[in-house]
Formats: sequence, structure tokens, C-alpha cells
Amino acid sequence: MTIKADGQKWSSKASQEVRNEAYARKAKENAPVAFSGQTNLHLKDFFFKVLSGSAQGILIGVLPSAVMKYIIQYSGLGTTAFGANLSAILTLFTSLIPFLIGMAVALQFKMKSLDVGVVAIATAVASGSIKWAVAPAGFVNPVTGLKSVAPANIYIASGAGDVINAMIVSAIAVFVTWLVARYLKGFGSVAIILSPIIVGGGVGLIGKSIAPYVGDITTWIGNLVETFTKLAPIPMAMLIAMAFAIIIITPVSTVGIALAISLSGIGSGAAAMGVVATTIVLLINSWKVNKPGVTVAIALGAMKGMMPSVFAKPVTMLPFLLTAAISGIPVALFNIQGTPTTAGFGYIGLVSPIQSMVKDAAVPSSVMNNFINPFVAIIAWLVIPVIAGLIAQFVFSKLLKLYTPMDFQQDL
Repeated sequence: MTIKADGQKWSSKASQEVRNEAYARKAKENAPVAFSGQTNLHLKDFFFKVLSGSAQGILIGVLPSAVMKYIIQYSGLGTTAFGANLSAILTLFTSLIPFLIGMAVALQFKMKSLDVGVVAIATAVASGSIKWAVAPAGFVNPVTGLKSVAPANIYIASGAGDVINAMIVSAIAVFVTWLVARYLKGFGSVAIILSPIIVGGGVGLIGKSIAPYVGDITTWIGNLVETFTKLAPIPMAMLIAMAFAIIIITPVSTVGIALAISLSGIGSGAAAMGVVATTIVLLINSWKVNKPGVTVAIALGAMKGMMPSVFAKPVTMLPFLLTAAISGIPVALFNIQGTPTTAGFGYIGLVSPIQSMVKDAAVPSSVMNNFINPFVAIIAWLVIPVIAGLIAQFVFSKLLKLYTPMDFQQDL
């Protein structure tokens, strides 16, 4: 760091003191702002940080297993010990989604390591991804093969849990941590003992108590979407595709939304098709004005990196909507389905297209009950979206001249 103070030279003692004061001032200005009781928690900023951290945690948890699932299955790795262990490890990422949400949210607020751990644990225990029950004496441990000599708790990793509850609990944990830091000096020298017990345990219990009610609400939303999809499949498929075509270009996680409301069946297929529609439109425009690396990154799933360009000229969202609306029609006509996990992926790892074709024994019929053949998949996932994207490009760019490919110029 170069410090200058009024052009003085550092020869005299007085000038050295001026230099030291200037250096200290600059160091203080450049120091990262750590989370404390003096941190201002503005509602909008608080909400955005919780949302952003949740999106990061969800993606960290979902992507490894979703992308590698079919690679392991069809490469033959699944039949080896190495592949089986790798698959189990990556699947465990999914069960740790609430923990990852809590961790990422805490890091958004620049919390110290103790508070990050406490918030993460409180979020994890309250969100249902890890369940526990009391095993009676004589219970045989399936891993060790040993019998328990006394009743003891057993813990089972079970899916991703309730993402919405994880977000709520992480927000509560951050707020309680702030209250403790502001009014109780963060528990002072006994923070390492009291913070995990009071903040972690207390907030965890609160989160666990509200989990059934939050679950009822999210289930109701999911059932409502499913009901409307059955009553009016084509309009609903179009609307869901259009909604996710916009969501994928915002800070909000498409995967998170889909998991939160347990979007499955045609709703999941339509959501994934919306992501595909935005990908196609961005590719059509990007290859003309951006470096090849940017276009490749978009094809691999970096659509959110185009947010600056899109939000600088919101009219560029119109081709996303039209392409998604057209692409959503075959979802209803061909009964293209998916799971809550695959709803927000689109072309990323080819997760959504493959899921729509391949019957997975782990997916119950209540989630997916129809699978399309490869020919239909190529038509629905590639041909129609590309044609729809070209039509949207002609209408909004060539005919109406609302934007040009240069509006999508962006460095990632």
C-alpha cells in the first residue's frame, strides 16, 4: 500500500507520525467489514443475502450428484467399489444442502468461523435432511454389525429436506447471532460454549418446531401447481416455462425454487424447458458478439453471468419469454416430466433431458410416471427450442428492432 500525506517527506518525527496516521486510516478503510452487533441489518440487504447464500448452498449440494449421476451409471463405474463410493459421497452432498445453505448465508454476512458453524448446524438440524430416532437396546448397527447395549439415537440422512425451512431458519439464526453480539457481547470469552448451545440448539429447536407448518405450506403450493397443470397442461406448461426462463437470469436459484415447492411431473419438465429457452436465445446472440469462451460458458450453464447485459436492457427478456412459451407446448403434448432436482437444470450436464427419458428406480411413480423416447427428446429438447429461439430473434431483433446482439456483449 502506498501512502502519501500532503506531499510531505518522511524525514522528521512529525512527518512520520502523519505517515503512520494516514497508513492506519487507509488500513481501517480497506479492512473487510466483519459481522458484529454494530452491523446494520437493512431488510432488503438482509433478504438478498439470505437468498443469495441459499442459492449458493443449493447449487453446491445439487450439482455434483445431478451431473455425475448418469456418467457413473452408464460408464460402468457404478459396478465398481470406486464408483459406488463416489456416488454415495456425491449423494451425501444432497442431504447436506441445509447445512450448506446455513454456511453460505453466514458467509454472506461475513461471520467468523464459530458463528458460521453454529448457523450451519442450526439450519441443518431443523430442515429434515437428517432425521433421528431412538433405537432400542439390542439394535444391530448396519455398518459395524454390533448390537447396542442401551437405547441410543440413530441418525439417517434423508434427501434434501425442506429448502424453504432451511432459508427461514438460517435467517433466524443470523438475526439471533446479531442480537447476541449486540446486547450480550457475543457471550464474550465463553462464546465457544454458549453460542453452539443457545444459538445453535435454540434456533435448531425453533426451526424443527415450525418445520411441519412450513412443509404444509410448500406442499400445498406444489399440489396447487400440479392441480393446475393437470387441469390446463398446455397453458400451465407455457407459464411455468416462461417463469423459469426469467428466473434463470436472476440471482434466484431455479433449482432452489423447484426444490422448495417440490415441482415434479410436467411442471418440472416445463421449468427445465424454460431454462433451455433462455440458454438458446443467449447462445444465438452470444456467438456473434462475445469471445468463444463466453459462449461455451453459457452452453455449460453460466446464464446468470449474463445478468448485467440483460438487466441493462430488460427488453432483451422478451425473446426468452416467447421461446419459453413455444418450447413449453411440446412438454404438455408429449407429457415430458422431471423431478424437483432436475427442474432447474435444462442443458446443464444434460440432466433434464436424460431424466425425461430414463426410468430411475429411485424415482417413485408419484413423481414421474412417463418417459419419452430419444427421438421425441431430440425434437422437444433441441429442435423446437432452436426454431422458437430463431423465431423470437427474428421478431424482436430483426422485425421490431428492439435490441441487437451487441446488447448481449458480456465478459464472464
